[in-house]
Amino acid sequence: MFNYILKRFKKIVLRILLLLFFLVCLLVIFLYLNYRLTYDYTNPDDVFSYVEKNKSTHYLNEKNKKFLQERGIWSIRLDRDGRVVESFHKPQEVKDQFDLTDVARFTRFYLADYPVFTYIVGDGLILFAYPKNSLDKFPFNYYSYKNLIFNLEMVIVFILLFLLFVYIIYRVDIKNIFKNILPLQRAIDKLYEEDYERLNEDGELKDLAISINKANEKYHNLKEAQDKWIRGLSHDVRTPLAKISWEVSKENKEDLDTKNIQDQVLKISTILEGLNLTLSLSKLDKESFTEENPLKVIRKLIVDKLNEKPTREIIFENKINNPNLRIKMDPNLFYRMLENILKNALSYTEEQIRVTISDPENKLIIKISDQGKGISEDVIDKINREDLTNVTRHGLGILISKQIAQLHGGDFVIENQDPGLQVSFLFNHVY
Repeated sequence: MFNYILKRFKKIVLRILLLLFFLVCLLVIFLYLNYRLTYDYTNPDDVFSYVEKNKSTHYLNEKNKKFLQERGIWSIRLDRDGRVVESFHKPQEVKDQFDLTDVARFTRFYLADYPVFTYIVGDGLILFAYPKNSLDKFPFNYYSYKNLIFNLEMVIVFILLFLLFVYIIYRVDIKNIFKNILPLQRAIDKLYEEDYERLNEDGELKDLAISINKANEKYHNLKEAQDKWIRGLSHDVRTPLAKISWEVSKENKEDLDTKNIQDQVLKISTILEGLNLTLSLSKLDKESFTEENPLKVIRKLIVDKLNEKPTREIIFENKINNPNLRIKMDPNLFYRMLENILKNALSYTEEQIRVTISDPENKLIIKISDQGKGISEDVIDKINREDLTNVTRHGLGILISKQIAQLHGGDFVIENQDPGLQVSFLFNHVY
């Protein structure tokens, strides 16, 4: 893919250079033509040739006057003393007598701001004047052939230097492109490999490097979640299946414990549901989260559980200073995160349960504690390591809560108390 992009880039650069060269040539031609007479005005030499050819006893006869009239040109003829002896449409500001200084001036420059062109006729001069601002006159009537050749040589040298500099810049850019792109290509080639090296997220292509790193991170997170899912499934389903197999293998079908079979099927269903949730959490997009008030979710959870078990004692301690605080969350997942912990406490303990929420230093801390026997340190260790094997009694629901907390950018702490178990959720990004 990158080789194709580079080939296309080379072609584009070459085409740009050719186009630039063509434009420079076109500019030179345009500048040259710009200083030549346009087709709007007849060349002065052609005007003089026509007048010279069609003269009679007078240069400015009727035929020639008509010719000049059609072209917007006025004309005068001077004798050897500088007097005007013939004229056609001579402006009033133009004198009738000229001395040598005047002749030298309008021959080299302009006459009363009119561009004039002078020709020798007999012992006098004839002038053809074009409209004001129609033509430009150079203040010289000669050039050096050597200087012209030198200037042309300099133009060629500058063009060659320009092309050389462009080529050097082109080579440097190509080298930098390869330098920036090759690590990306190697990273893409090893995107799904164990020896993938994280790209440096700096430079001109940092956005692409960040995207590749995120893709690799998502892949490995998904792969790790799948591995945990498979390990958890293979370990935790084994015991219920063995019990079901034991029941159905009894020779006397009347001895079948259908209640036990139903319990084991329900356990397998619960295990699969939990494992599927852990897998789906690894693929969830956090961009869909919205700013919500966690107090509403917590109050709803406590009310729901008290309705289910009205005889139980759940103490809610609200130590929130800012009742309007919000965090980015998925309300359903947030509810599930807290429900798993509270449900375990209600199921495996008979004592008082305490739910505390506080916001010290603009943080959100939620604690759920009970006064039961707690859980084994082995299960806590597996939860901390996110090991799904054989944690179905307490750990699977707690592990799901931990994953949901991490998905919301929070920290999860579980520890045995004396007595009971305490689970804490800490969130730093509070609005």
